Amino acid sequence: MPKHDLRLVSGYFGWARPFDPGSQLGCPQTIRKVDATGGWKACRSSEEDPTIMTYVVTEACIRCKYMDCVEVCPVDCFYEGENMLVIHPDECIDCGVCEPECPVEAIIPDSEPPAERWLELNREYAATWPNITRKKPYPADADEWKDVPDKHDKFFSPNPGGT
Repeated sequence: MPKHDLRLVSGYFGWARPFDPGSQLGCPQTIRKVDATGGWKACRSSEEDPTIMTYVVTEACIRCKYMDCVEVCPVDCFYEGENMLVIHPDECIDCGVCEPECPVEAIIPDSEPPAERWLELNREYAATWPNITRKKPYPADADEWKDVPDKHDKFFSPNPGGT
């Protein structure tokens, strides 16, 4: 079985790594069909295997919400809140294409020490907020919020986005 498989992933052609129990990569990932259009979505759990890495969105996204990351995600693992986005950690395939797209550097791998605080927030809100698969216009005042510190405690909203 090939280590990598070219499949149609949520409207994009991209690499998907099927589950390979003999893999030395330490990242068993299962690809499962999720819709009638033939799109594929990664489904595996970082809780079940701590060697699986994911990316998380931090408070730098709050009130900025540029959404450049959404457009490049091959597995549509972003979820939209009223004033920030989150990544579903069990759907992220650790491809890393979203990280450099964020103009405020709000996306980091969960292996970085600051990520621990954000992993559970991402998991919690990805379960209740709507999935977002296309970039939308960012807030008109987003640039004013880029360098504001401690945004979570002051400005975070648990309300879903998508309106």
